[in-house]
Amino acid sequence: MSADQLGLIALVILFASAYAFRKWYKNRPKTYKISEQFVGGWQFIIFDHNPRTEGSVIELRCVSINASEHKDFVFGMELIQKKRELHKLYLNAYPELRFEQKPLTDQKGVRFFVEKASLLHIIRNEELTLGRFRFFVKIGELQLIKSPEFSLSSKFLIFKPDTGKYN
Repeated sequence: MSADQLGLIALVILFASAYAFRKWYKNRPKTYKISEQFVGGWQFIIFDHNPRTEGSVIELRCVSINASEHKDFVFGMELIQKKRELHKLYLNAYPELRFEQKPLTDQKGVRFFVEKASLLHIIRNEELTLGRFRFFVKIGELQLIKSPEFSLSSKFLIFKPDTGKYN
């Protein structure tokens, strides 16, 4: 074999390995922590699993920091309309919403998984505009924990919008 043929084989192997690495990296599951709140002995965390894929899932996790209390959890979404009007959607109340609620292994809280596509479908069926929104969890009858305000990008990625206040 000549030096030109060896160089060509080396380049083909290099490009094939780069393509295989890129394909592996893109298909790898990704999880992003969007928000974390600590209120009254409870921790409310929001994760976005595989946000750039078709089957993107939002995880709402509520964990007791102090004691292992078992309470009723109601998860929801607060849509902020124009002129700061609030419209609450209780996610447990929609039977067509694809969700799954699981207790944590140590029984100190609960994890709530909701598919982003089915959530957007319900918002469109309710004929509401999706400008800004926040997630919330109602623990028992008295305590309510809310996340910061979020918005969706043009590719349906969740982000914290700019407030416009700098000083």
